[in-house]
Amino acid sequence: MKLTDLTYFKTLAESKSFTETAEAFYISQPSISISLKRLEEAFGTTLITRDRSSKSVELTEAGKLLYKSALDILEKIDHTHQAIDNLESKEVFFGFLPTIGGHFLPKLLPHLSDFRSMLQLVEEESSDTMYELVRDRKVPAAIVGSDKPTFKDTRLTQLLIAERDLSLWVSPSHPLASKERVDASMVKDTYFVTLAKGYTHQRIFEKWAKENKIEASRIHYTNEIQTSNSMIASGMSAGMMIDLLVRDRTDIIQVPLENPPKFYVSLLIDNRSDLSAAQKRFNQSLFELSKSIFKKDS
Repeated sequence: MKLTDLTYFKTLAESKSFTETAEAFYISQPSISISLKRLEEAFGTTLITRDRSSKSVELTEAGKLLYKSALDILEKIDHTHQAIDNLESKEVFFGFLPTIGGHFLPKLLPHLSDFRSMLQLVEEESSDTMYELVRDRKVPAAIVGSDKPTFKDTRLTQLLIAERDLSLWVSPSHPLASKERVDASMVKDTYFVTLAKGYTHQRIFEKWAKENKIEASRIHYTNEIQTSNSMIASGMSAGMMIDLLVRDRTDIIQVPLENPPKFYVSLLIDNRSDLSAAQKRFNQSLFELSKSIFKKDS
């Protein structure tokens, strides 16, 4: 029995056609028949039944069992290939959010020059999406935002590197622009703009809005932080954001909030054992560097 026999059998079981299976692998139909015969001899049983008049193929009970096993075996083989490729890889991957990366990357990258030729940066606008990429082992190290200070995932190593208060942001002409500090009771009649679902800021803001009985009809949503900032600058809406999302704009004013909700920034490291040697070195260097530089930035 050969590994290719299982591959051919999987396709045959799914297509139920010798012709389609042969065409999928650019081989002759007799080659598929010979492969099937090897499997049946190896397991000492019939794996399929054929109705030559209708050219239909059906799995026997033994065939169904082998098909399920073939799926598991081929998936494990594929994962093993990927793990070996990872071990040999000379690339290192680092994920970050463009909206907050401008604050953290200039402090990190100059100290990671040994990895310059290997470094591949992965950008994502949403912290939720970036977290999923790290959790799903697609990005082995990333800076992400969160509405909670800790991630309950033992497969990941977390370092909290920043804790920021959300502030109210308004145009200079807004009635609240002159206030030294505002509380929820002062914004009941204010229209807000926030990032759309899938963004950490949206989740934090909606929780705060619900707790403080802000009407849903007064909330607008956008997928772009620049659109949000433009709406705030126009005076049409107010926004609630951390300061890292507002850069080099004189047409938006920050007003502190009483009891503001928090936004947390963390470095997440994939701690699995089958990373490449280069990625492991990078992750370790990144973790130690972040630990020494940020010390829970505020």
